[in-house]
Amino acid sequence: MLDAHDNAYLVVGPAALLVFIVVYSVVASRKVRTYEDFAIAGRGVSVVPLVLTMMGTAIGGSTVLGFSTSGYTLGIGRSWEIIPAYLVFVFIIVLMLRAIRNVGIRHSLITIPDYVALRYGERGRLPATLSILIAYAALTGIQYTAIAGFLHVVAGIDIRVGILIGWLVLTAKTCLGGLKAVIRSDVIQGFIQNVGILIVLGGLLVFAGGARGSSQAVAAIGDGDFLNPFSMPVGEVAVFALTLGGYQIVRQDVWQRIWAAKDTGAATRAFSYATVFAFVLTMGVFAIGSFGRLAGVHVENPALAFYAISSEILPGPLLAVVVTALIATIVSAADSNLVAGASSVVNDILKPALRLTDDRQLLRYGRYSVVITSTAALLLALYIPRLVELWVTGSAMLTSGLLAPVIAAFFWRRATRTAGVTAIWGGLTAAVTWQVIGHPFGVHPVLVGLPTSIALIVVVSLLDRRATDPVAEQLLYRSNRSPAT
Repeated sequence: MLDAHDNAYLVVGPAALLVFIVVYSVVASRKVRTYEDFAIAGRGVSVVPLVLTMMGTAIGGSTVLGFSTSGYTLGIGRSWEIIPAYLVFVFIIVLMLRAIRNVGIRHSLITIPDYVALRYGERGRLPATLSILIAYAALTGIQYTAIAGFLHVVAGIDIRVGILIGWLVLTAKTCLGGLKAVIRSDVIQGFIQNVGILIVLGGLLVFAGGARGSSQAVAAIGDGDFLNPFSMPVGEVAVFALTLGGYQIVRQDVWQRIWAAKDTGAATRAFSYATVFAFVLTMGVFAIGSFGRLAGVHVENPALAFYAISSEILPGPLLAVVVTALIATIVSAADSNLVAGASSVVNDILKPALRLTDDRQLLRYGRYSVVITSTAALLLALYIPRLVELWVTGSAMLTSGLLAPVIAAFFWRRATRTAGVTAIWGGLTAAVTWQVIGHPFGVHPVLVGLPTSIALIVVVSLLDRRATDPVAEQLLYRSNRSPAT
């Protein structure tokens, strides 16, 4: 797929980027002086960095490699794997962003378990933290697998060895500066990643001579539904809607960036722009896979479709730019996910257990927590080394545990503390159990865990005769629509 000449370009570009990112992280880490700098970027980030860091988080290695593979093998209809996620993002921007922002600033929240503990009591912190850690370990593990795929293509390195290399590089980089350094580096990485995807799209249009001949190409591959945007089965759409869609509402990295913005106006503008731009680029990734196949690019291993198509249509220097952009994409998503998971380890486990109060201690343990989270991600990546499957699995655990209790906290004052804690434990336990025993009857874990959580939050709340918690009224959606800071 790639010749020696191509490989020379592919080694130089990504190596230069990684060296630059590590050096930049060392420099940026000197600006990280407090725990809030590490976990929440000091709550003063402006619009442009927020747009680029959100795009960098939304479009990771799984997006580029996994969705181009889906487009290549099954056609443009597979875009429904991600469309529900962007519809949910619109819901968040319109209905929840201001309320999330106001609650977080008013109560100095760092993590979603902070919010859960505020609403449902400290008993809810542990199960909420477990949901976060399982999900973000999986989401970080995706990026290790993406790096392993690159190393396998360029150097023939075994996938598991490549995963270990990805773990070492990304852990060392992320330990340095936390979210503040991540957002600073995302400004550069986000720009590079966007340019790279656009280069492949442009090159593919030139290579294919436009859209002419698509119908003949579809007939040639023997799949009449290849360009049908509604070819994806409804059952599969439901799974992706409840995992990649539902988890957007309870993504810790999203909430932390809302709280990291300098004000609500900046957060709203940044999230709106990032949602539109990321959606366009993600659809472009599906198009790269689908139209690459229609253009006649042969791919022996569909999991490597993005590499094969890029190497077929681009000259060496441009190919180096594109693959460097892919590495930037992977690093950008990985360090964001690592910080999100690590902030829960230190804030929701170590801080209460060790009674940490000193800011320097918290910052030091925050860096230790990166190692803990990254090691959990390594184990999951070795267990499930397939990109989209690992992404969906992590999302399922987060959605099953937290989605129903968080939505209830915002919109239903009758939800009780006991119900919230029970729903988190019940949904998470059901989903994890279903995953471990191998998806009996072909049913995805989210289709077991989420209904369990919904049933528990509703039934236990209705059976609980205690008076409504006064905190519930303060945290309702409408109570937090006041002018924001």
